[in-house]
Amino acid sequence: MNLQAIETIVRRLFSDAAFRAEAIADPATALAEYRLAADERKALTKLCVQMAGNGSPAGGATQLGGWW
Repeated sequence: MNLQAIETIVRRLFSDAAFRAEAIADPATALAEYRLAADERKALTKLCVQMAGNGSPAGGATQLGGWW
């Protein structure tokens, strides 16, 4: 498990609007630059899909439902 990459991606999703938009539109492309195991990629893709369902954060934290 590559915890450093996962932490980097999650931080980037919440701090980098351009990366977040790319990840929501096309998670596979956005995550391609990171070396992830299949289960890590699946979990992060699910997070991106959840973010898409909630819209982009507007001046605050995105509320995510459930475990990703």
